[in-house]
Amino acid sequence: MMTRKFIRTAMVGTTLTAAIPLLAQRGGGAGHGAGPVISSPAGALSSPAGNANPTHGNHADGNQGATAGRGLGNSADVSVRVAQNVGLSKQLQPLLPAGTTLTGAATGFRNQGQFVAALHLAHNLNIPFDQLKAKVTGSDPVSLGKAIQELRPTLDDKAVKSNTKLADRQAERDLEQSESAGTPDRIATRIASNNALASRLETLLPKGATLQSAAAGFKNEGQFIATLEGAKTLNLSFADLKDRVTAGQSLGQAIHALRPNLTEEASDNAAIQAEEQAKVLRAETSESAASAPSSSKH
Repeated sequence: MMTRKFIRTAMVGTTLTAAIPLLAQRGGGAGHGAGPVISSPAGALSSPAGNANPTHGNHADGNQGATAGRGLGNSADVSVRVAQNVGLSKQLQPLLPAGTTLTGAATGFRNQGQFVAALHLAHNLNIPFDQLKAKVTGSDPVSLGKAIQELRPTLDDKAVKSNTKLADRQAERDLEQSESAGTPDRIATRIASNNALASRLETLLPKGATLQSAAAGFKNEGQFIATLEGAKTLNLSFADLKDRVTAGQSLGQAIHALRPNLTEEASDNAAIQAEEQAKVLRAETSESAASAPSSSKH
């Protein structure tokens, strides 16, 4: 009896073993249409490299992900996504080298964040973009930090890391702002409601800029007005000063970066003076706004 039971059990096991491949071929299994996942290549279910974090792997202290996403599909996807993002395209246009298209510039980068950070780094450090791109997307790609070290060997490690960190923040800011493109800026809206303040600020705006575009990205009125005052007093590019301040640098740090001939102390003092000018301007225009309703009643 025991021998017959053993033989029957073995036959059933053999039959089930033979049937499993047939079930897999016909779509049988745990779920509808699900095939066996044991034989799937490692990582086949993961998303394309670099898409989870737009600036992952850009820092100078590592080269993680330097070769990720270098396939034709990913590179093409980055250039298409950047070109189709109207808000981002408008923000990046001033950073492009002459005669370069946005699509052509973005081709080869593993994600939007890496591309935007590279554009900012090239602009901030006055490095030819094509040279930086070749280092980052070439046959033996390196991180942005490593590329800076090779192209600007006079920069120390601290300067490399601070510049890379700034570019990462600028990229994050650009990508965030592109998502809200077309939405009225709250600071500009508040300023526009104060006719006296808006009129005074119009005289400080760079040529061709609007109050709406100039104020976008700042944390508050004071920061925006102080940046305007600093740019005008020191004859600095407001766009470059804003690009750094809205990415997290203090006004003093931004002034020193754009005017390296000024000491850090002199740059900080210039920032303090600009901030005081902003306070005075806001106070004066606030008084004008407060007295306007009562004057209109008489």
